[in-house]
Amino acid sequence: MKNNSYFESTIEFHGDTYFIAAQIIDKELFENYLFYENNEDFSLGIGIYSLLTVDSEYTTININGDTQCFKNAVLSETIHKAFSLVTLKDWRAYGVANFGLARYNHNLPLLSEDKNLLKLFIPEIEVRFSKSKIILRAISEDKLQEIDVLIRNILNDTNSESSLAKRVAAQKLEVPEADTYNSHVYMELVAKAVKEINERRYQKVILSRKIPLNQEIDMVASFIAGRKVNSPARSFILSIDGLTATGFSPETVVEVDANGWVSTLPLAGTRSCGCSGEEQKKLKEELINDTKEIAEHAVSVKLAFEEMSCACEPETIAVSDFMSIANRGTVQHIASKLRGKLKAGYNSWHAFNSLFPAVTASGIPKSESIEAIGRLEPVPRNLYSGCVMTVDSDGAMDAALVLRTIYQKDKTAWLHAGAGIVKMSKPIRELEETREKLSSFSKNLLSLKQ
Repeated sequence: MKNNSYFESTIEFHGDTYFIAAQIIDKELFENYLFYENNEDFSLGIGIYSLLTVDSEYTTININGDTQCFKNAVLSETIHKAFSLVTLKDWRAYGVANFGLARYNHNLPLLSEDKNLLKLFIPEIEVRFSKSKIILRAISEDKLQEIDVLIRNILNDTNSESSLAKRVAAQKLEVPEADTYNSHVYMELVAKAVKEINERRYQKVILSRKIPLNQEIDMVASFIAGRKVNSPARSFILSIDGLTATGFSPETVVEVDANGWVSTLPLAGTRSCGCSGEEQKKLKEELINDTKEIAEHAVSVKLAFEEMSCACEPETIAVSDFMSIANRGTVQHIASKLRGKLKAGYNSWHAFNSLFPAVTASGIPKSESIEAIGRLEPVPRNLYSGCVMTVDSDGAMDAALVLRTIYQKDKTAWLHAGAGIVKMSKPIRELEETREKLSSFSKNLLSLKQ
């Protein structure tokens, strides 16, 4: 490194960001990478310069081979302290928060999930995309030269783009399991949850279905194919420690800018978009006039407001958008946005831990619903309903809720989807909601064997 800074270079660029990022990933330069789309901000972190992990007892950071370990105290402050040891300037960390962190934050015993609740890496190489250029950053001149040559070769190789385009255009997989797998078991779980809600054990819980695909997916081509037909709040493709995932997140759990302004975007209430503009309009009217869906959304916004008060100055918190309709591929949701300013002495991790997990992926009250999820669902969620996120050295943070995602490990892929269960829920309707959500991304999967 030069003066604790990345070496940088720039390449003129006017092409398709998704395709170029996918082609870079296809080269398998490093085992670990994460591409993240945040509105107009596209960036790809490759390789590990520094790695931060959090388990139930310790926060550990390794910086270029030097490891330091901290006993977890106030987790937001412990993580902030660990990252303060990084002397590299203008860094961005990429990573994931597993749903198990929700149990830790609410003092519930951990299940048989991944012991790493949070994992973030500062990359050896970073590629940032804009409309007219690609900015390359690397910790050494050799690595900068390596990525510069690779990208210039990709830009000059029309055969490489054509090969990826053919994979994307190939026959999509049929996924009947999305409709049928464990459907009766799921409806039984919904009925149990409704019974517990009537017993006033909690008000709302999100219960999910995990659907194994029993085959290997072409994750890169599936990302391109899925992004073409989806309109996500965020999108990503990652590979971390053998787990690959590609997703089209419908909402953010938390956004924090460098000035300490915090936003969250709860989505609750779902309908299909239908097969025509007329049907979409009809289903939209049905959604915004459905008493059950409106009640489900309103309590989610109320809880998000209360949670933001833990990290933000109460007088600054406001609902900037209430009950608008957000289209997310083949489904539409009721959406609201809340915004507030961090309290003095607080950092972005205070906001994150106040809002994680998303109320729309756990329930109300959170502690009771998280306990119910662990008790009722047959397998740990791990990354599902956790976060994929970026964190910058200036305190900016962006954390996308992990839904509408394909997962793959050890050559086996799976899907996951859930629905919000309240007192008025009907098991068959909640099952149908999981099917609607799955349809927004399961119809664009491509097999690796093609």
